[in-house]
Amino acid sequence: WFANEMDVRFIFFLLLAITTHVAPATMAAPFGAIPVSPLMSSMSSRMSFLTSRLSKRGVLCLSGAALGASQLQGVARSASFWWRAMPIWWRYRRVGWMRRSGLLSAAEADARIEALHERAADDILAAILHMRGAYVKIGQVMSSRPDVIPGAWVKALSQLQDSVPGRGGKVARREIRRGLGASKSKRLIETLQDEQIGAAATGQVHRCALDGKDLCVKIQYPEAERLYKKDLATVRWFLRLLQPEWSPVMAEISRRFLSEFDFRNEADALGEVRANLLLRPRIDDVVVEVPEPLPDFSSRRIVTMAYLPNSVKLADWGKARVGSLRWYAPWTAVLLRRRLRRTVRALLAYHGQEILLDGVFNGDPHPGNLLVLDDDPRKIGLIDYGQTTRLAKERRLLLCELVVALADADERRAVEVFTRAGFKTRDMREDMIFQWASLWFDRDYSGDLNPQAHIEVLNKSDPIKAVPEDWVMAARVRFLLGGVAKHLGMSFKVAEVWRPFAEEALREAAEVKKHEQ
Repeated sequence: WFANEMDVRFIFFLLLAITTHVAPATMAAPFGAIPVSPLMSSMSSRMSFLTSRLSKRGVLCLSGAALGASQLQGVARSASFWWRAMPIWWRYRRVGWMRRSGLLSAAEADARIEALHERAADDILAAILHMRGAYVKIGQVMSSRPDVIPGAWVKALSQLQDSVPGRGGKVARREIRRGLGASKSKRLIETLQDEQIGAAATGQVHRCALDGKDLCVKIQYPEAERLYKKDLATVRWFLRLLQPEWSPVMAEISRRFLSEFDFRNEADALGEVRANLLLRPRIDDVVVEVPEPLPDFSSRRIVTMAYLPNSVKLADWGKARVGSLRWYAPWTAVLLRRRLRRTVRALLAYHGQEILLDGVFNGDPHPGNLLVLDDDPRKIGLIDYGQTTRLAKERRLLLCELVVALADADERRAVEVFTRAGFKTRDMREDMIFQWASLWFDRDYSGDLNPQAHIEVLNKSDPIKAVPEDWVMAARVRFLLGGVAKHLGMSFKVAEVWRPFAEEALREAAEVKKHEQ
């Protein structure tokens, strides 16, 4: 059946998925266009009816069948990923091999690569929208780095930031009732708008009102957490086998991804970050606004917060404004780019403040989560705190030491701090470790190689053996905000931007220690 209906290749990838897939036992109904969905959905909806009428043996048999269907769903998703990803990966590798072997000239290889970019972009987007789950989140990250990811990919995947097709108001009302109970859900549902204002990997967002306040409510799809676990296990195997330079980092990112499924944590984080911002002075002339949460109308799968009106993604706003400039007014372009640079630099500073002074920060500031409010680039909205991360005080202060060393270009000191934090390579070459520290917390690679090729060269020269896992999300913040800057045609030495906060944190710690003595 597989050979006739799918593809002979699918048999190979199915076997590969069985050997690599880790599927937790679950009885929840599956999601997406998975072959076992009708079977599993039917079992789940009728389980309570059947258990009252069947013998214990029958119930055990049925439960085993349901569990097997769930495991089969995970294997099928994993096989589908390998089936779609491997041909794309192989096409690129084949062109690279042909170029190195002299079978293609540099110009011919470049032309083939460009054609592959266009073809792969459509294939990757179609695969992500078909499978959903964690692949949407990974696509969002990919779309944030136009300097690392091919332009055709970035263009196609950018719609994943906030334009993933949702499931409509009916599903939202059902989940709100489940999450908040009859009395509270009734108050929200009365004014809930059917059309979602955003949808992504884990759920969708709708506008509503309560006591005259304009709100939005985010609901989580019931199968989202389960699919994430399955998909991230598959992606980790893919990286471990084919792109090992990303494997240590992806392990920690996977753990953080799985932490965002209790929306009560997001509500708490929104309140905490808002309070921290109110205690500190404004940075430059940029004001940031974080939605105020409503904890009483939030639960594990529902979070309700204030709505930020008149908002548009910062990257889109900047590109649209630059694109609308007239050729006969070049000074306007200069002023606009200066304005955008001040805004992006202030955003870097605000996040540095969160990381180095407060120790509580949003680990997912991708372009879809940074909004211009009221058509004014001096007013920025920060949303989606599902991946809020906390740093222990000792580790936060150690990171401050690294930031100061990088800002001073003190290679010896930076290497010493980074290795003390837990970064290890096979040969412990100081020049390689310093380059990794710079990539994590200072600046992007700017040489002749593609950034991904540069990372592969670093890892082949001195392979990574361990990383400071609790710093991965802070490095991800630098990576994502660096991508926002690249979208707008600018770059920063982040360690220099973050240095004042690092020095302030170290001074405060020294004063406390002196006072205690």
